[in-house]
Amino acid sequence: MKKTIILFLIILAAAGSGFSQSIYSLSYEPATPLGDMRNFISNTSLRGLTASAGWYLNNKITVGATVQWTGFYEKDERHTWNFDGGAVTANAWKEFFLISLLANVKYHFNDDDGSLFVPYIGLGVGTMYVDQNAQIGKYEFKETYWRFALAPEVGTRIPMGIEKTWGFNVMLRYQMAFYNKNDINLLQFLNYSFGVYWKLYPRGERY
Repeated sequence: MKKTIILFLIILAAAGSGFSQSIYSLSYEPATPLGDMRNFISNTSLRGLTASAGWYLNNKITVGATVQWTGFYEKDERHTWNFDGGAVTANAWKEFFLISLLANVKYHFNDDDGSLFVPYIGLGVGTMYVDQNAQIGKYEFKETYWRFALAPEVGTRIPMGIEKTWGFNVMLRYQMAFYNKNDINLLQFLNYSFGVYWKLYPRGERY
């Protein structure tokens, strides 16, 4: 999986070399599970990080990519688990580790110059690496998969500084992946994103 992420980042850097204006962000992202996923883990996770890069096609539209990681964890006290051939009553520790590799497009409703807020909408399309773990008493279950993923989002940038080349970013992203494993048809969760962004003008150009 590490090789896949490194290759994704190399392709990302190469794809952005032809654009003059770029924007980058780093964010902290708690997440809440939704739908079938809550039958396995219902707790909101405080473990999540995202790195994103985008390149401007014009002053309103960017294309780019996102790497996002979320870790879910939950402990069940003395629960009975039924499975083929028997049942186990014990404490259970359950985990989901999810890594999304997404290409995205975003539409920004205005630009940074003179604006207090720069709202935007976006859509990410790509793949999600799923690592599902459960330890029930002395028994341990582990499964890993790659799944197709979609991630629409809505947010706003808050420009700062005299040149408006950096600022804060607040965003809500809905992520889903077609899982179809362990009574979970769709992996669904909401990310609450709080981060910083910065813009680069390699050739000194400004829109």
